[in-house]
Amino acid sequence: MKRARFGLLLLFPIGLLSACAGMPIVATVEPASVTPALVPSVPPAPPPPAAPAQFIADQRMEARRLDASGMPTQARQHWRYVLALLPRDDEATGEIARLDALIKTRRDAALARGEMAMMRGRAAEAQTAFLKALALDGGNEQARRRLIELENRAAFARQDRKDTRTRATRASGTEGPEN
Repeated sequence: MKRARFGLLLLFPIGLLSACAGMPIVATVEPASVTPALVPSVPPAPPPPAAPAQFIADQRMEARRLDASGMPTQARQHWRYVLALLPRDDEATGEIARLDALIKTRRDAALARGEMAMMRGRAAEAQTAFLKALALDGGNEQARRRLIELENRAAFARQDRKDTRTRATRASGTEGPEN
């Protein structure tokens, strides 16, 4: 029953819209009452640049700014926008290839730093390095697996410390009635 009412409620606005669709649109414009002597002769403004051309120019500028700021992943994305609109753009193709190589180099260096830190037992340093690798390449499975492994190690260490405290408390006989 509720469904039938809901269906009828949905049909009501659609019916109103369809009824309004056939109505003629009447626009009235009143002539301006300005005397020609008061209107200064101003040359017409040049037409604004075409929207796609302006968008492409903005994307190029933003990509260069991000690249100069040390944000190659974001810069590469803006170059991809340009390449999507201009598939044969040599500058965009070259910049994407350069940024891909730079990102790969930085990602591999971050992964190597993370692996070295894990071997040395420096979990925080390893975590930071793997997070940097993921920031550069969000789909990197090695960095994801290592971060999960670090989290599991930390969880086991926390549980081990808790168990050690519990055993020490029981062994010393200082366990209260609430324990």
